[in-house]
Amino acid sequence: MKVASWNVNGIRAREAALASWVRQCSPDVLVLQEVKASVEEIPQSIMSLAGYRSFWNGSSFKKGYSGTGILMKESSEHEGASFEIPPFDIENRTVAVHAGPVSIIGTYVPRGDTPQHYGIKLSYLEAMREYVRELLASGRQVLVTGDMNVAHRQIDLHHSQNKPGATGLRPEERSSIDRLIALGLTDVMREMNPERDDLFTWWPYWRMARERNLGWRIDCFYLSEYRKDRILRAEVDVPEKNSDHAPIILEFLPAAVSR
Repeated sequence: MKVASWNVNGIRAREAALASWVRQCSPDVLVLQEVKASVEEIPQSIMSLAGYRSFWNGSSFKKGYSGTGILMKESSEHEGASFEIPPFDIENRTVAVHAGPVSIIGTYVPRGDTPQHYGIKLSYLEAMREYVRELLASGRQVLVTGDMNVAHRQIDLHHSQNKPGATGLRPEERSSIDRLIALGLTDVMREMNPERDDLFTWWPYWRMARERNLGWRIDCFYLSEYRKDRILRAEVDVPEKNSDHAPIILEFLPAAVSR
C-alpha cells in the first residue's frame, strides 16, 4: 500500500500541480490538509480525477480555513473501504478511511498560536489518541499521517528555527506526541533515518529558508505493527515545491498481508 500525505496550502491554488503530482506518484491513498475550500469549492478536476474516489471534510467551520480530504484508488483491493469524519474532529481537521485491516487517519493538527487555541490543540491530540487506542483495541493496524504542527524532537528542526517556547516546540505538545506513539506506533520516517538532521517537510516563506533547508519536520507517518522488512519506501518529496510543505510518501505491506 502506497500512502502519501500533503499539506497543499490551498487546493484551488494547487489544482494543476496536485493533479499532475497524483498522476506521477500514483498513490493508493493520498491524504490532504489545508485544502481551504468547502466541498462545493473543490476543483472538479480533483473531484473526478481518473481512477480515484474522494472524501472531503471541507472548510465549513470558517471560509477558506483548514479542510482535509482523502483520494483513494478505485480498485478491487479497496472494495468495502469506508470513510468517516472521526467524532473528535474540530475545525474540519480530520478524515479517516478504513480499508481492509488498515485504518488511516489524516490530520491537520491545530497550530495553537493563541492561549485558547493552544488548549484546543492539546485537547485535540488527546482525543485523537483515544480514537487510535480504540481502533488498536479492535485489532486494526493504524496509520496516523498529516501535518502534526509539532517538531517532536530537536533533530526535527533546523537549529536556526529553534525558539524555545514557540508553538510547535513546547514540552506539552511533544509529550502529547509521546503519548500517541506509546500506544504502539512508530514514527516511520525517523525510524528509517535515525541520525538525519536535515530531514524536513515544511519551510517558512522567508530568508530563502527552503533553498537553505532551514525547515521543520512536522508532516509524519505514525504506524502500528511496524516492521522494517515491511517498509518498501519512506521519503519526503523535497523537489515538489508548489506548497510550503513537501509531500511525504510511505509504501508498506499491511500487517495482514504476506510477501
